[in-house]
Amino acid sequence: MVKQIIALLSVCMLAAGCQSQETGEKQSQPAAETEEKQTENKQAENPQPETPEEKPVSEEENAPAEEPAQDEAASSDEAASSEEDPASEEQPADENKGTEPDAAGEEQESEEPVESEKPTHYVSPFEMRDELSIGLTKEEAETVLQNTSPAEVETGDGKAYRYDYMVEEGYEPAAADPDIEAVKAGKIEAQVFIYYTPENTIERYRIYHRAEDGSAVEYRDEGNGEGTENLIN
Repeated sequence: MVKQIIALLSVCMLAAGCQSQETGEKQSQPAAETEEKQTENKQAENPQPETPEEKPVSEEENAPAEEPAQDEAASSDEAASSEEDPASEEQPADENKGTEPDAAGEEQESEEPVESEKPTHYVSPFEMRDELSIGLTKEEAETVLQNTSPAEVETGDGKAYRYDYMVEEGYEPAAADPDIEAVKAGKIEAQVFIYYTPENTIERYRIYHRAEDGSAVEYRDEGNGEGTENLIN
């Protein structure tokens, strides 16, 4: 009987323990749910900022930045130097420059005598006497005298061409007559007067040059091929 009572009490105590355990579990479950809901509410009210993703840095971004300051400084220096240097400023073009005639130059040119062409090689008056002859063409005679720009003059014997050979600088040749004084003074090496035919061949000629004693020599060929020499003191 006692054993039965003890067994019954044990069953009751076991049942009571189970019931209290279930009750505790039931009570703890809503508490956990309540705590979880409170945590979610707090997170909703205070959302944590998302951590931004780190982007990979490219080589271009790592490259050193250009130095615009130096370029700007160089530009400012160039601008300053161009402002300080008046020579760098463009000068207004002188439209009249180079177009106005040089009056002084024209007067000087008009005053200068027309000089004969410079000889390419020296021909002595005696060589002229040997190489000039009746019948030579005008071109051939001018080749001997090395002068293609003679002066056309009117003499007492008609129209002639005067060839001045090796004229001293500043000397002004005479018009139609031979300049004997200039020949004596050595201002002119020789002065040749040639009379041409209508066919431009030598008809007759005269050569005036200086002799060794300082006098003037006249050599002439009147068209017969025989030259004559006269001294002029």
